[in-house]
Amino acid sequence: MSVIKSSLINLKGHKLRVFVTLLWIIMGITSSILVSSIGNGLKKEVTDSVNRVNPNKTRIYFESSDSNMANMETFLNPFKLEDIDELSFIEGVERISASKDDFSMGSMYYSDASFDKKTTYLDIKEFNDDKIVPVFGRNFSYDDENRKVIIITMQNAIDLFNSPKEALGKGITINNHIYEVIGIIDENSIKNNSKSNINNMYYDDMNYIYSYMPKKAFNDLMNQFSYPQEIYSLDLVVSKGYDMYEVSGNVINKLYELHPDINGSYNIDDPTEETKELESMISTINKFVTLITAISMFVGGVGVMNIMYVSVMERQREIGIRRAIGAKPLDILVQFLVEAIFITVLGGIIGIVIGFIVVNYASNYLPFKALPNINSLLFASVTTVITGTIFGIVPAIKASKLDPIKAIYK
Repeated sequence: MSVIKSSLINLKGHKLRVFVTLLWIIMGITSSILVSSIGNGLKKEVTDSVNRVNPNKTRIYFESSDSNMANMETFLNPFKLEDIDELSFIEGVERISASKDDFSMGSMYYSDASFDKKTTYLDIKEFNDDKIVPVFGRNFSYDDENRKVIIITMQNAIDLFNSPKEALGKGITINNHIYEVIGIIDENSIKNNSKSNINNMYYDDMNYIYSYMPKKAFNDLMNQFSYPQEIYSLDLVVSKGYDMYEVSGNVINKLYELHPDINGSYNIDDPTEETKELESMISTINKFVTLITAISMFVGGVGVMNIMYVSVMERQREIGIRRAIGAKPLDILVQFLVEAIFITVLGGIIGIVIGFIVVNYASNYLPFKALPNINSLLFASVTTVITGTIFGIVPAIKASKLDPIKAIYK
């Protein structure tokens, strides 16, 4: 206990040196906990996303063996509508269809619309709090949630009707379904458009706008089994009890039979491969952070060693007196070693506390929750103790080996 008390008194007399040394240790530990927590959170988010995907669903796509045709597979016609009928009879195939996002582009749908033998081309989006104000008609209301209604562009209205006002209340046909036109929008309908808005897919320099539908009507439209003229890939759902890779392999073999002269290969899109690549990337980042932490701890350790060397030089008389009255070399070594370990452990504790505070704060600005784990805490704790021991042992040994007679008279 007296050794610890003596160590604290000595460190208190050198606050600035101790603070500078602590700073490097705190930075190393905090950065280690923060980045490893972000990596853990990202890994969990990716794993959860993969788990939410139907494990019996995959995508079959085509890759041309001719590098000059790498972006022109559609001209080779690797998939045809009649292929889907053939493939649906393969054992284990629950459902197979043209990939929806080949022509819906994920959150958008492209289609022809017609009214009284007139047609126009629509680019449709789901209405999701987009800041639009129709120039004719009205905006969506709560009652429209379960109705087949649509807000179209001024150009669409002109293509289908004599004037935009005449479009209001009329039913236009999209994919054999009728949707009532309740509003007309133009380039002045989009609010807060002083700069490009990626979320609304609106660009001032293009003056380009979309037609809108309520969520349910839009989803129903997206889920209809209609196919484009060119099919780029197939979505395959395998029946329960069947191996996905075996069934998809049989589907690919059948495609080769249906297209014997095709110059390329059919492949399946495995989401687990993307997960593995991301996990590998996260692992690399964690290793890089570990290296940075090690460098920070090394610099902090050098600071600890320097402050202990200075302490030994300044306290030679004290060491000589203690040796003269019976203190053993081991007692001197332990005292200086305790001081070195105390500095690093104190820095480690502060770094851990700050690290967890920073992690909680950073989670508010991330699309996922950063997750600190026990491994981060153990790594930080062990690193601080090892740093203090390694860099404190040399000055402590030097202090313990001082000649008491010479030390007293210095």
